[in-house]
Amino acid sequence: MHATSSTPVGSVPLNGLRPLRAPPLAVTIRPIRKSDFELEKAFVQGLSANTGYQRLMSPRTPSDEELRRWTDVDPSREAALIATTVVDGRETQMGVARYVVVDETGVAEFAIVLGDRWQGRGLGRELLSRLVDAAQQSGVTRLFGTTLSDNGPMLALARRQGFRARREAGSAFITMLTLDMATS
Repeated sequence: MHATSSTPVGSVPLNGLRPLRAPPLAVTIRPIRKSDFELEKAFVQGLSANTGYQRLMSPRTPSDEELRRWTDVDPSREAALIATTVVDGRETQMGVARYVVVDETGVAEFAIVLGDRWQGRGLGRELLSRLVDAAQQSGVTRLFGTTLSDNGPMLALARRQGFRARREAGSAFITMLTLDMATS
């Protein structure tokens, strides 16, 4: 597998990724675009019920309005990177990582989700690493996010990237993930 990049975040090879299939698969990590609405919609609709629940912490299906919002980002306060590849001659979204600045001190909430068939192959590590780089370059001071406390793969990924994990006060089911950019 080799990666291409059309993002200002830089071109970082996807070293260490286990093969997704033979022959090697080209993966592109790039900023999401407004024109990616249908790509994002197909991606979200293709998530298993469990993966969708882990991402949204709810069984709900995102509305078209939400999907439009997720693809039409405001670069002055947010970033979203998608990983894509070509499957059967069509661009296919493999995953997405995003952050949104929530206050004037540069604190941003982040989220990441990978399609089921792409999980456990190192792609999440690459997407999150590039998102952290983009956040640092944009002046974000802290990234935070929440995950279900039983989402072991997400907790392990976040810890490997330097995030601190702590149970959300008053909730046995939610873990808060935090990365202070000055110390990362």
